[in-house]
Amino acid sequence: MTNGIKEILDKYQLPNASSNKIELINKVSLEEVDRLADVLVLLYKNPDYKKWYCKAIYKYGAQQIRDWIARSSDGKYPERLFTTYVNQANGFSRGDKKSVIL
Repeated sequence: MTNGIKEILDKYQLPNASSNKIELINKVSLEEVDRLADVLVLLYKNPDYKKWYCKAIYKYGAQQIRDWIARSSDGKYPERLFTTYVNQANGFSRGDKKSVIL
């Protein structure tokens, strides 16, 4: 039995490679990506964006996506606010025509 996530991360970490910890935390199973993408499609009523949602979930991790969902839920247009959070994480600014592409 393991002592927790720290032991798991330390076991698989390469020397001086802190980015590996982030990659391990962000990795999501394909089933979880699909489930969370379905939630986003239902929540934001936009089935055309399922592929985009899947890419975002896989790239940023399920927990980050859930955080953005929670933060955007108070907005007047939560689906737009969620998209803005993802685009900002990708380094795009508002009004950038390439901002919707991951």
